[in-house]
Amino acid sequence: MLDNQEIERIKAYINKPQSEQFYIDAFEAYTTGGVEQFKWKWSWWAFGGSIFFLLYRKLYIEAFIFFLLSWLMTGFPIGSLVIWVASGAVFPYLVFKRYKKGKEMILQRFGEDEPQVLSALREYGGYNQWAIYLGVFVNLLLLIGFVYMLILFSGAPMGAMPMGMDMPI
Repeated sequence: MLDNQEIERIKAYINKPQSEQFYIDAFEAYTTGGVEQFKWKWSWWAFGGSIFFLLYRKLYIEAFIFFLLSWLMTGFPIGSLVIWVASGAVFPYLVFKRYKKGKEMILQRFGEDEPQVLSALREYGGYNQWAIYLGVFVNLLLLIGFVYMLILFSGAPMGAMPMGMDMPI
């Protein structure tokens, strides 16, 4: 069970009232009995948001690694599916690991000056609102490209060029 001080620190780090309880429950599950370990804690936002979830939670190196891993797995549909599904459970744990690392650094710097600790956790943690806008923009571009390809190649017989591109110049 987390004490009140730790709960307040988690709230400061997450800095989003709608998400606080999820992370409090998750962080508690990851430290059951005082032992730090991975537990399956599902997040639909992590699952659906993928790389943008990591950017949103300021996990830049992890986002880059996930991008590379996803890119490498494009030729292996089962591998891609496994990575995508696992992201829904693993990404919240990565948020926890970043919290623990940041909290340790902040406590070394500020000691037990709780107002300073909470302020530093808010700054270190929190979220990037721009990641949501980037995610929406990228997904809209993908959707527009998909619709364009459907329109471009719809109804064209096999081997024919789309939309009159086979006409002589």
